[in-house]
Amino acid sequence: MTAHVNEQGIVFRGHSPVEHTGQWWNSLLDELKVKPLPGRYPAGARMFTDLGAPEGGMRSVVYFTPDTVGMDDAIEILTRYRIEVYDVRGEETVL
Repeated sequence: MTAHVNEQGIVFRGHSPVEHTGQWWNSLLDELKVKPLPGRYPAGARMFTDLGAPEGGMRSVVYFTPDTVGMDDAIEILTRYRIEVYDVRGEETVL
């Protein structure tokens, strides 16, 4: 799995539900301090997942808010979860 991080949030690519359980995702989202975001995520969810992403496989998006950890902390957390992180600050990346 990879994670592209910029000022807007995190885009996870190349994951499947078989690889990571809901408990794994919940632990990660708890550490990132992600809260439900009405209007951006499905009701009650803490991220948006696109099952038919154009690049193939699944793609999930977490938006940064004042409640979430900062970008540098997020990169550290993602690395601890053994996610390949790409810091794309300043690049035009559409979440």
